[in-house]
Amino acid sequence: MNTMTVHTFEAAVLCHPGHAPGQAPTLDDYHRTAWRLFTGDTHYPQGERPFLFRFDALDDDRHLLTLRADRPFPGAYQRQQAFTVGADLCLEWLWVPSVATRLSPQGERLPRSRHVPAPRERWESLLSERLMRHGFTAQPDRIHCLPLGRWQQRTGLAAWHEVVHVSAQLTVTDPQRAALAWLGGLSRLRTYGMGLLFQQ
Repeated sequence: MNTMTVHTFEAAVLCHPGHAPGQAPTLDDYHRTAWRLFTGDTHYPQGERPFLFRFDALDDDRHLLTLRADRPFPGAYQRQQAFTVGADLCLEWLWVPSVATRLSPQGERLPRSRHVPAPRERWESLLSERLMRHGFTAQPDRIHCLPLGRWQQRTGLAAWHEVVHVSAQLTVTDPQRAALAWLGGLSRLRTYGMGLLFQQ
């Protein structure tokens, strides 16, 4: 199949990100606020997250929340995005740069892999490699990474994560995989607002 068209439901809302007065928003604040605006009164089974989201700060207390899902939700409008073999696209998303390792900081082998921050000099080449698994090609020199700062995650890993704004000129090689990336995102921590693709 040379073209794949994805039908989604999207909404953009100006809102308070849910943090306490005098404190910076955490990834957990974004997560809770996105769920509240997406679900309304609808209940979803434990572990299901049928949407992607992203927050962009306009000022301390006003953020732009963008939501995308494969099903209708309150305030959403329907849109579509086509992916065609050989088409060039300029896309952007938020990314937490990391690599998986089976070694502890002391060099001992771990029972399972864990993610550690990726060295700055590897960001563009890592993205180039990973994009190939998602139906795109992009040379490292066509990928631009802008660090945005570090955000706290209180639940789960209870860590700080560096968040990077990525913009890249991509060529579609596999429309089906590209469509799945549009629906599923391109980063770890998608539960916390990473990986939602936008066309520039």
